[in-house]
Amino acid sequence: MSEQKKFEPTVTRGYSSERGPFKINENPAIATPIPASKIKDEHAAAAFDYSVLAEKYGEEATRDKVVEMVKAFTEGTSSTLLFAQRAASGMSLAHVWFGANFPLFRHSHPQYGDCLYYVITGEITLGKRRLGPGSTFFLPNGMPYKYTAGPAGVELLEFRSGGGVKDAPANTLDELSLEAIDTLIDTYNENHENWQPPVKIGDVAFRQQELDFS
Repeated sequence: MSEQKKFEPTVTRGYSSERGPFKINENPAIATPIPASKIKDEHAAAAFDYSVLAEKYGEEATRDKVVEMVKAFTEGTSSTLLFAQRAASGMSLAHVWFGANFPLFRHSHPQYGDCLYYVITGEITLGKRRLGPGSTFFLPNGMPYKYTAGPAGVELLEFRSGGGVKDAPANTLDELSLEAIDTLIDTYNENHENWQPPVKIGDVAFRQQELDFS
């Protein structure tokens, strides 16, 4: 949901692969979260395929709840594209941040292919596991997942490869009920004042240190 910073790769001639030539991308500024006031209802509703929930609760009620959820969480997350190859088998790398105690909604992204996450700093709770810096988890394409960021938030690297389903939804909302979405919204509102977006990669580590010594 965050605005992407445009970057221009440096390209050298010579070696290449099916994914593309050699490239260097200089460290970009971290994308800032989008204020809820700037999120239009139609853009929020278009962020996910929520058709399964709409079949159960109706299109209008589901759409309204999704819009409310997106506006509640948008200031607690950002995504910064660090590297991307546009070929069908191309790879991409993004920096992702979630604020303190941010519960990531259950979702999947079947259009984008397999995904590997690496925790840079902070921590998440994934199922019954707490994953701190250096931890990884791999998601096969289209697999629904969710996790909750720790009390200092979390920064992750998101590696993607080719293999997504071209005509599949970019993002599918896989929450099981509107009541579950209400719980998410309540949690976002409760933690909003504690969300401190990073300026540079690794800033969450300083927030963690403050909590450890408080």
